[in-house]
Amino acid sequence: MERLLIVILLGILLLGFSIQPIITICKKTKNMAWSLLLALVVLFIFGYCWILHYFANNTLDNLVLISISLILLGGGIFVFLIMRLSLKSILEIEKSENHQRFQAEHDSLTSLPNRKCFFNLLIQHINNEQPFSLFLFDLSNFKRVNELYGNSLGDELLCIFSKTLNLNLLNIGELHRIGGDEFALILDSANEQDIYDCIDVIKGSVEEPFFISAQKVWLKLKVGVSSYPQDAFYANELFKNADLALLEAKSTQQLFVNYFEGLSERADNFLDMTTKIKNALINHEFELYFQPIFCTRFDEIHGAEVLIRWPQKDGSFITPDQFIKVAERTGMILNITQWVVIETIKNLQRLKSLGFTGTMHVNLSTRDLESESFVEFIEELLKEDPTLSNYIVFEITEGAMMTDLEAARAIMYKLNRRGFEFSVDDFGTGFSSLSLLRELPINQIKIDRSFINNMLTKIADYAIVESTLFLAHRLNCNVVAEGVETKELQEVLKSMNCEFLQGYYFSKPLPLESFIEKYLNKGS
Repeated sequence: MERLLIVILLGILLLGFSIQPIITICKKTKNMAWSLLLALVVLFIFGYCWILHYFANNTLDNLVLISISLILLGGGIFVFLIMRLSLKSILEIEKSENHQRFQAEHDSLTSLPNRKCFFNLLIQHINNEQPFSLFLFDLSNFKRVNELYGNSLGDELLCIFSKTLNLNLLNIGELHRIGGDEFALILDSANEQDIYDCIDVIKGSVEEPFFISAQKVWLKLKVGVSSYPQDAFYANELFKNADLALLEAKSTQQLFVNYFEGLSERADNFLDMTTKIKNALINHEFELYFQPIFCTRFDEIHGAEVLIRWPQKDGSFITPDQFIKVAERTGMILNITQWVVIETIKNLQRLKSLGFTGTMHVNLSTRDLESESFVEFIEELLKEDPTLSNYIVFEITEGAMMTDLEAARAIMYKLNRRGFEFSVDDFGTGFSSLSLLRELPINQIKIDRSFINNMLTKIADYAIVESTLFLAHRLNCNVVAEGVETKELQEVLKSMNCEFLQGYYFSKPLPLESFIEKYLNKGS
């Protein structure tokens, strides 16, 4: 009898142990059916207790008692197991849902919150109606890193960078990855000093190089900022303004730009010019002009600089200053440079048939010096004409090289190994001229016209020209003096052993037919 009562008591205990799993399930599912089940189990416990009390105080047939006791124990075991298994299944489903939710809201590579998560947070901040600032930034040289070292190393670099920056921003805000090399941050302040303090933290994250697979890699950041409510009241508008500020930072080579009135108008003008450039490439609106470069030793034409012009239907021109920067920002400068090279080759074929033996100087941009595709393009042209490097010299500015010196060095040496020479344009206007001459495969320098124009009236300019000539000759570089506009300048520069001269004294830039008429027709 006592053993059978213990069996019933065990059934009661099993029902009791089922209550906590049911309570947990009720909290997680918010389903009324589980609450009803909880009430039913409690009712069973009271029923079991009543039966236990009844059996303890009444005499029953052993067979009946055994049957009822086993049924009650089986019921307790059944409920206990079902509740435990149900809880396990629900927890596994919850874990799976949490994992799926995490994947939906986080970047798979860096585990940072993603674009979707960022916009949800942005809308929450706007709904709170408290001032805050939106930071957008990207790694301006990340594409180049991928080209040099491969995507796997690039991915590793992104992970290390994001971890470093997120750690530095721990007490400021949570970092989000919203694109390939684009990140976003919300700062709970629109105070100018707080914004600058945050910029300092971001800047500090890339001041030292990153070491990836024994490679030392420097990263460059550009940041755009807009603030709520002074810059915008709505999420999309605020994001757009921060993006405009980021574009401005890229185009002006600044670390960071805070949104200001007028950027929207600039953006509209930018988009308008972008469309015009695309159409100009499609419709062949660009033309090449040629400005001769003269040799002082033989008093004859040595070559010409190739200059791009964009004539309009009304007879006016859109100047390179108006469209080259836009083309560089959009990447269309690569298409323009390739067009210039191809057209130069076509024109060279005609010029050589008329007796021209000089070189053509083609200008390269910052983007060209960062692009492996430009090297591949040149290699394809060399397959068609292996002597191409004998007729084309690439001109580059100090600024173009210094934007990403490592990338420029790599591209220049690849082209130099294929026979191409380089001329540094506007020499003396930058800040790293001497180091450039030492580190890069430079064969020629062009002294900027600002020094040439005033060298006969300003002792300092004369001294700069004289020193530049001395330095260049010691480094086995020849020199082109730009902006020669008088015979007196020609004679002085010739007496200083300046090898080549270029300027309006000899000729302004000419279209091909005028260039041929003036310099290559018989008797000219």
